[in-house]
Amino acid sequence: MVCSDKLGLSLELGSFVAGVMISNTDFAQHTLDQVEPIRNLFAALFLASIGMLIHVQFLWSHVDILLASVILVVVIKTIVIALVIKGFGYNIRTSFLVGLSLAQIGEFAFVLLSRASNLHLIEGKMYLLLLGTTALSLVTTPLMFKLIPAVMHLGILMHWFPAESAQNEVNAYLPRFFPH
Repeated sequence: MVCSDKLGLSLELGSFVAGVMISNTDFAQHTLDQVEPIRNLFAALFLASIGMLIHVQFLWSHVDILLASVILVVVIKTIVIALVIKGFGYNIRTSFLVGLSLAQIGEFAFVLLSRASNLHLIEGKMYLLLLGTTALSLVTTPLMFKLIPAVMHLGILMHWFPAESAQNEVNAYLPRFFPH
């Protein structure tokens, strides 16, 4: 933490770097075993702290912009990720499936938004809107996973990708996220 402060990094970013460094050592499993009992407490604290940052009244008064930004993020991230995966030689169905699965904004965005706000790179209303977009993106992720088979079926009907074994591909991919 002292090193991150000397480098001008935030406490959050320093903690992240320390975690990455520990995960690459021989003590990674021991550290994980020590932290495991309080993992749920950390998750609850994280979600509660994010909840305290969100201004529901502001987001409700700007719900149109909020929904549009979440849809825009999901569509753009799906397309970009699908193109990257396609560039690695996978078929269009697999590329689209991976793109849709990774379309949400990650939790690390909260750290980046906090740092950007502290450095006055983004102002109050934009910060609140980006915070809400990130939170709504994460909250809607389980719904998006439930809709993947329907979207893939729609893709077959619209001839976006060939029908052969598309349902088998979805069925093979989804159990990784929803084990029985």
